[in-house]
Amino acid sequence: MKKSLAFFLALFIFAGCLPSHAAGLVWNPEDGVILSGNPDSKKIALTFDDGPHPTKTDKILDLLAEYQIHATFFVIGQNVAAYPEVVRREIKEGHEIGNHTYSHKSLYRCQKETVEKEIISTEEILIDKTGCVPRVFRPPEGAYTCDILDVAGRMNYDVILWTIDTRDWAKASTDQIVSTVLKKVKNGSIILMHDFTISGTHTLDALKILIPKLLDMGYEFVTVSE
Repeated sequence: MKKSLAFFLALFIFAGCLPSHAAGLVWNPEDGVILSGNPDSKKIALTFDDGPHPTKTDKILDLLAEYQIHATFFVIGQNVAAYPEVVRREIKEGHEIGNHTYSHKSLYRCQKETVEKEIISTEEILIDKTGCVPRVFRPPEGAYTCDILDVAGRMNYDVILWTIDTRDWAKASTDQIVSTVLKKVKNGSIILMHDFTISGTHTLDALKILIPKLLDMGYEFVTVSE
C-alpha cells in the first residue's frame, strides 16, 4: 500500500486517537507525534527510511560528507543485522539513527504484541551491532494507532512523521523530487526520502541538486532531534 493512502486510511480508522493533521500542527502534546521542526528557525531535516542498503546508503553518506551535513536514518532491524558496518559509519559520521521496526510490517494492522516485538527487536539489534540506543521512531507508511503510540511512548520514543514526501519510493523523477521539495520547503521541514529503494529511483540524483540549492536559500541541515 502506498504511504499516503495508508496514512489517511489510518486517520479515518483511528480518528479518535490522532491529532488533526489538517490543522497543520507542528506537534501535538496529547500524542507526541512530531510533524515538523521549529517554524521560527531556518533548520530542516533530511530523513532516510528503510536502510541500510549495502551500496546506496554509502553513496548518500558520501554526498552528505561532501557538504558536511547530518541527517536522520530510520533503519529497519533486519537490514541492520545484514549490513551493520553501514550503520556504524552513519553513527561515526554524526548522523542520527531512528527505529523503523524490524521487518517493516504495517503496524496499524498488527496486534499490540507484534508492535512491541517489531520495535524492541530493532532496538536490540542496534545496541548489539552498534551500541546505539535510538530515541526517535517512525512507523512504516507513516500510519499509527493508539496502540502504536502507547508502545512508543512507554519505550521513550518520539514518533516522527514528515512535512514533505518526495515520493522517491514511487519512482518520482529527479525533476519531480526537486520541484516538490523546493515548492514545499519551509522552516522546520522534515523531508522524507529513502536509502533502501527498488531500482529506478532518483533519490541520490535529486539530492545532488537539492542540497546546494537549499544551502543557497539559507537553510541549515540538522538531524530530527536537533
